[in-house]
Amino acid sequence: MSYSRRHSKQQGSALIVAIFVIVVMAAMAAAMLRVAGSAQDITTREVLSTRAWFTAHSANEDMMRQLFPLAGTASDPAVDICQRHHPDTGTAYTFAPAGINGCRAATTCQSTSTGSVNTYLLVSSASCGSAPHTVSRIQELWAKELDNE
Repeated sequence: MSYSRRHSKQQGSALIVAIFVIVVMAAMAAAMLRVAGSAQDITTREVLSTRAWFTAHSANEDMMRQLFPLAGTASDPAVDICQRHHPDTGTAYTFAPAGINGCRAATTCQSTSTGSVNTYLLVSSASCGSAPHTVSRIQELWAKELDNE
């Protein structure tokens, strides 16, 4: 008789343990999904950050190409070109090449003259992505016009 009495007291405890295990496993699964989503968000932002950085860099390079052409035959002096891209007006770029497709940049130029030497400050700001993953980067570049004498 003692065997059946002990057996009847233990009924139902396995159900409580099973429910506890299911709840703990569900909580762990939810935490894993949250971590995976967070990692994907971080990777997306890293890729967009790199694209925005290179877009700003490309915009500065294009402005340098306009200021100091390789052939040395600019239609206007660099100071005049820079004034057309003053911070009040600037130049807007929209890129289509693979890798920076959908990125936008704006470049401004300020010139400073010290004697016969002109110094240029180029500032490019670029943004890539769309909400909620929009990333912006700003690059400054200083250029100095050398005397050709």
